[in-house]
Amino acid sequence: MDLTQSILSYGLRSTATPTSTNVFNDVEIGVAQTQERFADADVIYSLRAVMAGSASTLSIAQDTGICTATAWVAGAAQVETATAAGTITASGNASVTVTSAGMTGSPLAISVPVILGDTASVWAGKVRTALAANATIAARFTVGGTTTAISLTRLSATVGGLPIRSANDATLNIALANGTCTGITAAPTSANTTAGVATSGVTLYDGDGKDFEGNTLGSASVMYAHLIVLTSGELTFEDTHAAATLDLLPGKFLKSYNDGYTTYGNFVFSDPPDAPSAVEFTFTVLAQE
Repeated sequence: MDLTQSILSYGLRSTATPTSTNVFNDVEIGVAQTQERFADADVIYSLRAVMAGSASTLSIAQDTGICTATAWVAGAAQVETATAAGTITASGNASVTVTSAGMTGSPLAISVPVILGDTASVWAGKVRTALAANATIAARFTVGGTTTAISLTRLSATVGGLPIRSANDATLNIALANGTCTGITAAPTSANTTAGVATSGVTLYDGDGKDFEGNTLGSASVMYAHLIVLTSGELTFEDTHAAATLDLLPGKFLKSYNDGYTTYGNFVFSDPPDAPSAVEFTFTVLAQE
């Protein structure tokens, strides 16, 4: 792979228009669009990563681009299931109480109209409909089940096209009871059908120390610049060579080393311990072999 036109571009400016009386002419404030060219650059590598879990890290050897990362664990969505029992003997409302840590209004009480003669399968269907129509429930769970089963499946966030699942919520529960109706066999405790497993680790796209043609990258001897584009979450970035650490919010972060440097360490990415979150970012490095 041969490189030409290795260019770093940056700039930040705005036009200020005076509003005071008898003050004229616009003023340009900031740094004009600027380009730096690196005629000797012959190594470039770029990768994309999705990282989840506060203990996850990605370390990149600065000279070779070879990555070492925490293994990806896809996790599992938690499923909680209540089972309806009993035929309605007097019309009224069934009482359904959903408890979940961190859910607004938890425990959330929902009244479900039922009528005389509703079998367990029939009124369970009415409960599923009522739960699915509740905005708080729908924002957190998918409502499912058939016949007498009433289930809640925890929704997953999506980062970089990957589902990010939450840890198991031991408080999650669906309680069934008579409200103003009669005939329901009380079921105060539901079953944790599938335990939730939090997504963690790093999914890495590229980062194998090879160029797009499959050739091993040359070992860099002069580092010129790197660019981080953080699209979601918060990220801690450490340059072990420079002994510098930054906590980053979504945005673009460009670093130029002017004449370059010739000793190396690692680029290390991790979640800030005070604000763990799933993150997606790309990282590009320009250097000379």
